[in-house]
Amino acid sequence: MICKRITYENFRNIKEQTLELSPEVNVLYGDNAEGKTNALEGICVFATGKTFRQGNDRDLISFDSEVCRLKNTFVDKNREQEMEIKLVRGSRRSVTRNGVPVRRTADMLGYFRAVLFCPEHLSIVKDGPAERRSFLDAAISQLKPFYLTSLQKYFEALEQRNRLIREYEENRSAFDSTVDLWSGIMAREAALISKERAEYIKRLDVKVGEFFSDMTKGEEKTSIEYHGEKTEDEFVRLFSEDLEREVAAGTTLHGVQKDDFLITLNGREARVYCSQGQQRSLALAMKMGEGEISREISLDYPVFLLDDIFSELDDKRKNYLLNGIKGKQVVITSCERIDPGVRAAVFRVSKGSYTPIREV
Repeated sequence: MICKRITYENFRNIKEQTLELSPEVNVLYGDNAEGKTNALEGICVFATGKTFRQGNDRDLISFDSEVCRLKNTFVDKNREQEMEIKLVRGSRRSVTRNGVPVRRTADMLGYFRAVLFCPEHLSIVKDGPAERRSFLDAAISQLKPFYLTSLQKYFEALEQRNRLIREYEENRSAFDSTVDLWSGIMAREAALISKERAEYIKRLDVKVGEFFSDMTKGEEKTSIEYHGEKTEDEFVRLFSEDLEREVAAGTTLHGVQKDDFLITLNGREARVYCSQGQQRSLALAMKMGEGEISREISLDYPVFLLDDIFSELDDKRKNYLLNGIKGKQVVITSCERIDPGVRAAVFRVSKGSYTPIREV
C-alpha cells in the first residue's frame, strides 16, 4: 500500500498543502510545533477514522476556519483509490471513497491501512492495561472493521448497564426489567471481541518472538498471552453472578473493558522486571509485528508512520528499525535531518508548510 498524495486544507496549522510522497522513505524534518506530527495525523485519520492525539474532529479544524478537508490518493494491491474527509465546525463529518459517500466510521476502515509508532507507544509495555487494549483495538479494527462496530455496540450497552447500576436505589424496577437486556447485548459482543483479541494475540506472540530473537541474536525469549476469551454463555453468567457487588461498587466489574494481555521476557513479566531498554525493544517489536500481521491478512504492507521516534531510541534500535522498514513506504518525522546515507525523500517543515529538498 502506497500513499501517493495527501492534501490538507485548514487542518491544524496547515492552511493548504499537498504532499507528494515517495513510495519508499519520506522524512519530514523541522523544529517542534511546526507541523510535522500534524502531517502524520492527517494520514493516520484515513486508517483509523480518528485522531491519535487528544481531542475530536473540531480540534482538527484550523482556529480561524469553519471547514477542513483532507484528501488521500493511495494505491493498494489492486488499484488507485481516493478518500476525502470534510469536517465542518458544529456539524458531522462527511467521508467519500472514490466519490461515494461513506456513512459510518467502521465503513471507511480497511481500505487504507497504516501502522503508527510514536513516543507514547513506548509505554505500551510498562503502562496500564488501557494502553495495551487501545493498541490491540486499533490494530484489529483496521483489518476487521466489524470489530469496531462490535466495540461500539458493547460500550453503548455498557453505558446503559452502568447507568442502571448507579440508579439502582432510585429506580429498582427499571434495573430489574432491563439489566438482562443490556447484559445480553454485552455478552454477545464480548464473545466476538474476545475471540478476535485472542486470535490477534496468537499471531502477535509469534511475530514479536521472531523480531525480538533477531534483535538479541536469540539470547532472549518473549511470550504474549491473553486469557480473556469466553463464549457468549460464559459472559452471560459473568454478568449475572456479581450484581450485588456491582451495585455496591456503582459500576460493571467484568467484561472486555477490563482486559489485559501478559507480556513476558525470559519468563518474567516485562512490565515489572524489564529494563527501560528491553521495554522499548518489546514495544518496537510489537509495532513491527503489527505491520507484518497486516501484510499477512491483507496481502499488502501498510504505510508506516514514525512520529519523532528516533529521538527516543538508541543507535542499535534505530538501525534495527531502519533495516526492518526497507521495502515499505515510511513517513518519518524528526527534528534533525536523517543520515545522508539513508535513501529518502526529505521535506523541510516550517509553519505548516512542506518544502521538498531531496528526492529519492
